[in-house]
Amino acid sequence: MAKKTILIIDDSASMRAILEDMLTDAGYNVVEAVDGYAGLELVKKTKFDLIITDLSMPVLDGTAFVREAKKMTSCKFVPIVVLTAEGDAAKLEEAKKAGASTWLTKPFKEKQLRAVLQMVIG
Repeated sequence: MAKKTILIIDDSASMRAILEDMLTDAGYNVVEAVDGYAGLELVKKTKFDLIITDLSMPVLDGTAFVREAKKMTSCKFVPIVVLTAEGDAAKLEEAKKAGASTWLTKPFKEKQLRAVLQMVIG
C-alpha cells in the first residue's frame, strides 16, 4: 500500500521540522508550505491524504486557508487538522465551521499527534 502524503503548513521552520520528523518516523510522506497561500498552491497541484495547518500565520492564517481549501473539489473531503498555541475557543470554533476536522494544541507530544492521525486518517 502506498504511503499517505501529509501537507504541513506553518510559518515556523522549527515546527515544520518537528512535525516532519514525527510524521516521517511514522511512515508518512511529508510536503511543507510556509504559509496558507503556498499551501493553497500545493493543494491545487497535489493530492494530499491529510493537511496540518497552523492557526496563526501572518500570511493567510489557518482558518482562511481551511475556508479556501474546502472550496476546492480536490480538497473537499481531505481532513484538516489545525495546530494552535492559543486556547481561544472562538478561533477554534471558527476553524471548525470553516471545515477543519479537529485541532491539536501546541506543545504536543508525538503520542498525541499519532492519536489525532489515527482518528482522522486511520
